[in-house]
Amino acid sequence: MLIAVPVFLFSCKKDQVTQPQVLISTYSGLSITNAAIGINNLHFFVDNQQVLLPDTLSYGNTEFFTIQNYVYSNVTPYKDISYGYRQLGFIMPGGDNFLVSFNNYFQSGAKYSIFIADTISHGQLKYVLLKDEIGISDSTKTQIRFINLSPDAPAMDVWVFPNAGTYGYKLFSNRPYPVFDYSSIPGSQVFTKLDAGPYYFVATAAGTYNVLLQGGLILPGRGVITIYAKGLLSGTGNNQLDVGVIEFVQ
Repeated sequence: MLIAVPVFLFSCKKDQVTQPQVLISTYSGLSITNAAIGINNLHFFVDNQQVLLPDTLSYGNTEFFTIQNYVYSNVTPYKDISYGYRQLGFIMPGGDNFLVSFNNYFQSGAKYSIFIADTISHGQLKYVLLKDEIGISDSTKTQIRFINLSPDAPAMDVWVFPNAGTYGYKLFSNRPYPVFDYSSIPGSQVFTKLDAGPYYFVATAAGTYNVLLQGGLILPGRGVITIYAKGLLSGTGNNQLDVGVIEFVQ
């Protein structure tokens, strides 16, 4: 005997879980600054191919690039290059040989700053490469750091005077020329946060009150600022010890 067994079909509804899509950047950002004394024009190469820059990369200059979208227009010192192992090189116009060339692995989505440094009279030019760990922007804060790129200057302390007042404190301690002291690279690349506003900065020979550089600066909210010493302590004219500032707003 066949017994008819009713069949009930149940529709099992599963919760649909949407997996977030993570966009992986195929580029690294590279900031380029010429702090090489006496070099007033440089061409930039990646993997032996010249990369056109907005300006001539003259001494004391950082290249800036315009960013535009539907909301705002802004500038950034970072140029996109393909991530991975890259060969970077710098050459003077009309020259045949790189004044400085090196290989490095650039991480996807990371930002770096390269400073071309020293003088040809010391031999081949040198470079300082920093990985820039820039924090989340804050409208009340500025991120700031100091790099000593003067080949013949002593290590420096940097003092900061908020609101350009008479009371100050030591912000950066014992910063030597990093080309000769690789252990100073981690300290050179780290940004410190300060409240936005006017400040007066004084750089002294480390451990002394012997003033080497000084000047005022207004720090903007959401600012990212690198102050660097350039030139020669023994230099004159355009080659004398001076200050360079790289500033942009996130």
